[in-house]
Amino acid sequence: MATSAEACSEIVRAFDGQGWHRTATDVDHQSGEWLLETLKAIGLDSRAVAFPFSRVDASACSVSSGTFHVEGVHLSDSGLPPANTTIRGTFAPESIYLVRTESHGVASELDGIRRGNVRAVVIAVAGHPGGITLLNAWSYDHPGGVPIVQVPASAWDELAAARESSAPVEVHCGGIRTETSAFNVFATIPGRRPEQPPIVVLTPRSGWWQCAGERGGGLATWVEVARAAVDAGFERDLVFLATTGHELGFLGIKRYFDFDPELPTRALAWIHLGANIGAAGARLLIRASDSELLSIARDMAPAFRTVSPPPVFSTTERPVGEAGEVLIRGGRFVSLVGADAPLFHSTLDRWPGAIDSTAIAAAADGVLQIIEELDRQT
Repeated sequence: MATSAEACSEIVRAFDGQGWHRTATDVDHQSGEWLLETLKAIGLDSRAVAFPFSRVDASACSVSSGTFHVEGVHLSDSGLPPANTTIRGTFAPESIYLVRTESHGVASELDGIRRGNVRAVVIAVAGHPGGITLLNAWSYDHPGGVPIVQVPASAWDELAAARESSAPVEVHCGGIRTETSAFNVFATIPGRRPEQPPIVVLTPRSGWWQCAGERGGGLATWVEVARAAVDAGFERDLVFLATTGHELGFLGIKRYFDFDPELPTRALAWIHLGANIGAAGARLLIRASDSELLSIARDMAPAFRTVSPPPVFSTTERPVGEAGEVLIRGGRFVSLVGADAPLFHSTLDRWPGAIDSTAIAAAADGVLQIIEELDRQT
């Protein structure tokens, strides 16, 4: 039975309405509980798999020069001075470094700067006009260096003018670390032959802001595939894993593998539901770790052919996101990711405008078809 676009939209609406899905916050905990209850309602025995977590709670961040003032956001893997610290200087080498990014994926512009001989870094992050776009904290497990404050790209002209005139600058930043816990959501649908290697369906569930388009499509696909699989009956166990810590260098999946290090290779294959599946304006990329899995995704899952624009299929040795953590531990995967989503990492990534629920439903049907074919493998 085809997945309902309305059901997918409703899941994203509920997720969006919960708030900012930053790891180990109240919203993140409540969102995880919502997922657990959602799985329980469709007949799945699910559980939270907790791990210790040191959360950065930043004080208000801003950058000021003369009459110009812009609010900012602390980059969570950078240096963290005491709350409400004021750093004074100018935009100059060995004072306060000013830079802007060309993207909001990997900010190579920070390489060699963040641990340099400067007092702070102000970075104007490229993103959709009218919103605030953030970078992922790739080195959250190994933070340090100077404090980095992210500001919208729209502030660049005023900041550059302050640099050219050597005007005095104040950077307000800092915060504390709170020792707490976070958790991943885990569930299994038992198969008729549990001795067979399982199939794992993985999606991240945390991110910057409400992230309706970034995370919502993956979560809706994950839930709807689980809903259909409960009644379908499979030979193999199906494992469903939703991880937190995505925006922090994929911390949640790393912590889960500390708990269960053999799952990457114990599984027959992983289905990675990555960012921006069914995000408005995105194009679906379907990548696999080998040609056999790619063939199953391309040739055995006709639902993907209904997605517009048509998906791009390829094998890759450098997958994006959590699929990379699976690969380096020896696992095989099929990964779904939406490319070029205009609202990625932005405050504007909100339901309903940020999603195409019909595309999400088609992705869910395609994933279910992949699972059905994998289940027939001997």
